[in-house]
Amino acid sequence: MKGNVSKEQYVLSVIQKAYDKGQQGDMNTDKMIDWLKQELQTGYALNQRKAL
Repeated sequence: MKGNVSKEQYVLSVIQKAYDKGQQGDMNTDKMIDWLKQELQTGYALNQRKAL
């Protein structure tokens, strides 16, 4: 259960960062989607390495 909470917190923090960047005018929709994919894939890869 604790792992799910931290995953959810990570996803929410990434979404918050994307929202903040969007509010600053740094991103259009396509850039935001690409950025979200990159951040989530990087976070997933880091979590997989920690599990090993």
